[in-house]
Amino acid sequence: MMNPLRPLRPRPVPAAGSAINGQSADVSRPGVHRAPRQRKTNSACDPCRKRKTKCDGKLPRCLMCEHRVEACAYTYSIRHRVTVTEGEDSRGHGSSEMLDSLRTLPHEQALELFCKLRNEPNSPSLPVSASSERSYPRGLLPPSQKSLSFELNLRYPIAYPALFPVSYKDLPRGEMLKSISTPWLLGEQIVCSGQDLQPNYPYMIPDREDEESGPELASPALDDDDDPASTLFDERLRLVDISKWTPVAIPNDLAINTISHYLENDYATIPLFSADLFIQDLVNIQYSFCSPFLVTAILCWACQAYTPLHPDAAAYSVAFFTQAQQHFLEQPQSNSLTTIAAFQILGMCAATYGKDDMSLQFLQESARLCRLMGLFDVTCQSESAGTWLGNHEDWTRTASYTAWGVYNWVSVYSLHYHIFEIATPPLLPKPRDLISALPAGSSAALHAEVVSASSEMWVTFNAVVQSLYSPRDRTPSQEMSLKLAEETYRQLLQWTSGLPIQLARAEEMGHNAMMMHIYLHAIITDLFRPFLDSSLGTERLSSFPTELATPEAVYTASVEQLKRLLLLYRLRYRHAGLSVLWQTAIIYVANAMIREAGVAAQDPDASPPSEQEWGFYLDLCLVGLQDLCVSFRAFGFITQGIMSMALRNAAIPTEKAARVLRQLGEIEKQHNANQGMTVKAETRCIVDFDLALTDPKAAQGQNLVEQLAELMLDEMGPDDEGDGGGS
Repeated sequence: MMNPLRPLRPRPVPAAGSAINGQSADVSRPGVHRAPRQRKTNSACDPCRKRKTKCDGKLPRCLMCEHRVEACAYTYSIRHRVTVTEGEDSRGHGSSEMLDSLRTLPHEQALELFCKLRNEPNSPSLPVSASSERSYPRGLLPPSQKSLSFELNLRYPIAYPALFPVSYKDLPRGEMLKSISTPWLLGEQIVCSGQDLQPNYPYMIPDREDEESGPELASPALDDDDDPASTLFDERLRLVDISKWTPVAIPNDLAINTISHYLENDYATIPLFSADLFIQDLVNIQYSFCSPFLVTAILCWACQAYTPLHPDAAAYSVAFFTQAQQHFLEQPQSNSLTTIAAFQILGMCAATYGKDDMSLQFLQESARLCRLMGLFDVTCQSESAGTWLGNHEDWTRTASYTAWGVYNWVSVYSLHYHIFEIATPPLLPKPRDLISALPAGSSAALHAEVVSASSEMWVTFNAVVQSLYSPRDRTPSQEMSLKLAEETYRQLLQWTSGLPIQLARAEEMGHNAMMMHIYLHAIITDLFRPFLDSSLGTERLSSFPTELATPEAVYTASVEQLKRLLLLYRLRYRHAGLSVLWQTAIIYVANAMIREAGVAAQDPDASPPSEQEWGFYLDLCLVGLQDLCVSFRAFGFITQGIMSMALRNAAIPTEKAARVLRQLGEIEKQHNANQGMTVKAETRCIVDFDLALTDPKAAQGQNLVEQLAELMLDEMGPDDEGDGGGS
């Protein structure tokens, strides 16, 4: 028979306070305390997820990240992030961001976040001052479900990917606002235009569901740590003997590196010929797809961009520019594809030298030859270049690049100079339709895809260019203009929905694909800018179900995308940052920020520019313009034009404008010493987009510079005028 179990006595009642702080004593074993069970957490922070280490889920920073002294970020299912940056005092910022998140998140996610905060034993205190709330602009928070941005993020994620909240205060301000002009003026060699900080800022791009990257389609990476002299666009370039192509006595290795730099950067965005066929003839000294005129034009353009990387590049650029002009004046130009490309490139050179009359002459000569050869502005296939190209594969391929490349470049030119030049796009097939034999992941395939997709975008925008800038019809009614703008916008959104996934914004995208996105949002802001200061700015757009879909909302959504694109471009792309093409992002964002500054100036309680987001982005634009001034003289005028607008809208103090002017003056002196070119640069490109709606001539760079001189004199007085400077 089994022994009965020993009877147990009732558990003693614990003394008061013995279980304080969640610790219970075991009376049967005095002095022994059970460790409190670790609370389970539903969310691990991103660094712990990546390392696969245990995370306590503590907000705003987990224990592991405290020990590692690194950024701690939590990604929720709605892709909203709560981030505390390295070295930042999390108490005030964490509370502000938590409170803003609770206010703006959809109900279910806000409730989930609230429960998480409530279960925290040491939740951050919630009292937040008004000034702290202003430090996190509404544009950095998840959009409301009723907003247009929310619908655009969901329905058109390629054009409007959801932007992770990023405070400008969390960014490496000192590093990002460091101009290459300072070391360049001291004679130091510039290796790159900025540091690639992307690995430390993963929230700058959309999340990947896995750690594996897709096919590598970026342009061959001079954006990495490679020395530009050791890695070439194409290894065949090492076989080039440049003395066979030009009388200018440039060192062979410098010529090779500058041509490679051009092919890596500017060509990758707007190719004007087939690089493969060009290099083939360049090496073999053949003249079907290469010519001395084209080589001279490319070297002139490439040496300009290479100025920060080599002390003699600027002088060689001037020599090639002189040689190209002499070639144009003294030798009859053949009706050839290489001549068309050479004229187009020389037009770019003249524009960046501040010679706009010559630039327009070269551009129009290039367009004239295109029409003569049937590349565009033809109404039927019988008039098209296809009739003389026949079935010749190589000629058809290079003609396709030239036709669509010129069309795209003239379209970009129209953004900045407000001209209308081409009525009918090419009838030739696009480059991507002619590369079926190329590997899908090659750089040539990506170049063909980018130029082809960009061509479709510019064709869609062409009707608006004709309506706005054609001399035949410059005054359409605002109602008709709004209908055209909305229809064009709808077509652009449909176009983005059909883009291949390789052209979506992601970690491995090349700078050329990002430039396509920059052009897209520049176009969209141009579409709706005319209505911002009228009653039509709040007119509902019928293409969207939300009542908040207005021209103002579309403009704001695209400005937010442009700001992020500007930030990413400067953070990620080193040598591509020396390209003149990214001026579009700089000038468009600068215009938007100065517009915000004008609104803020009317608020007596507004913080100073240095404490506002638009102030940071305006500084970023000014630094980007100063960097471009090192290579391209005309940007001295453009920078002064932007400062004129900023002073007029109280966006920068006069003392800061004077410092920038002094720096521009030093750059101009250095250019004169390096190049031997003392002709004053001027530019008639449109700098003030709002003013251009009513007075295009006054909005040009050279006229804004004259206004700047008057503004500086009014602000500083005649005694301080000598402290300025100019370019």
